[in-house]
Amino acid sequence: MARRGTKKQEHERLDDVTIGRVVLLLEQEKPITKKAACEFLNIKYNTTRLNKIIAEYKDKLEFRKKRFQANKGQPFSELEIRELVSDYLNGKSISHIADGLYRSIHTVRKKIEELNLPERTSTSNYFDPDMIPDEAVANHFEPGELVWSARYNAVAEIRSGSEWYQGEIYSIWVFGKHHEFAYQPWWELGKLEAVKRFNLTAENFMHETKPNFAYRID
Repeated sequence: MARRGTKKQEHERLDDVTIGRVVLLLEQEKPITKKAACEFLNIKYNTTRLNKIIAEYKDKLEFRKKRFQANKGQPFSELEIRELVSDYLNGKSISHIADGLYRSIHTVRKKIEELNLPERTSTSNYFDPDMIPDEAVANHFEPGELVWSARYNAVAEIRSGSEWYQGEIYSIWVFGKHHEFAYQPWWELGKLEAVKRFNLTAENFMHETKPNFAYRID
């Protein structure tokens, strides 16, 4: 029978990293006291609850271990790939995606490359964006098409395009944390074939309900 999850108070430190650290401290050669463990987790001194928290944590580790072993060497299902694409384009970290899919970071990174999804590096910024992958490069986009904005590191929707001296510059709506209108040339935008493949729509990338009508000329 599955354990019922422990209710968490806002001030309590019951994330996996902190609980794992407490478990190590309790199981070392000279363990800390259970009172100290409760203080570390910022919970009231209650050995019954402490034991329950630790048991649930170990159950979770065992479950994850079994899932990782079961998925090892197995191909991704279409459902897994759709989740990967959606999470990655929404800005989730590769480690977060790997944990959610019970896959290794290496396997998830390899699948991202196979899908020709845009690279998201820690050095990328508004003034120095990452390059668009060759497979995603295009010089024309249709209104309503979902594309990758390298400058904003986010999915964007094409609103309209107009001729410019070096090609086309597009009016776009940028999703994610930006949530704003912008203008970008075609070489800073990339095709997202994976979005079409899994029928992902603008709703999959909206994080706010009220639009912030902030215009920016790039």
